[in-house]
Amino acid sequence: MDKEVIDIGLYTGKYKGSILDYSYTKDDGTKLVFKSYRRNSEIEVFEYPPAPAIHIVYKVFYANGSLKEKVVFLPNQLRVGKWIQCDNKGNCTVTDLETGRNIYGYNNVLEYLEQEGYYNKTDGNEWKCTFWHTPEGHTWGVRIDKNGRQYKMYTFDDKGEREVIETEAASTSKSVPIVGTFVQEEE
Repeated sequence: MDKEVIDIGLYTGKYKGSILDYSYTKDDGTKLVFKSYRRNSEIEVFEYPPAPAIHIVYKVFYANGSLKEKVVFLPNQLRVGKWIQCDNKGNCTVTDLETGRNIYGYNNVLEYLEQEGYYNKTDGNEWKCTFWHTPEGHTWGVRIDKNGRQYKMYTFDDKGEREVIETEAASTSKSVPIVGTFVQEEE
């Protein structure tokens, strides 16, 4: 495994007081965000690939610039793929987060959504996917929003023992409507 490092010196002038909150966009459209909450401490790096990609590569570097942690998030909250963790001496361990997801791993879920026409779309609509995985239930869930409104939900059995469940949105409203009010009368 290659040892990934960043040149800490490139960011020392980017601090405002003790806080680093710096970003720039590469020529390929990838947005890089660098954050640190104290000088001479760990630096978090968020890599946002250009649309229509929805994943984020999250990295943490020690104060000396060597890699501490690296993982891919779908989109923000769900770790997928291989999670790399390193100690401050550069010794790394790799955890395969896909172990046990026999039939549907995250790539399979993305391929299914792309086949159904809800992922990697550039049709002018704003598509947003929210993912979750329940290891105990061997279940993936995906909520798809179109232009800010809930559109569909999918449930996948990561062992492939049950069919993929597709659920239509119950409402096209952005929020749950108020059905009634609760008033307690005094006796």
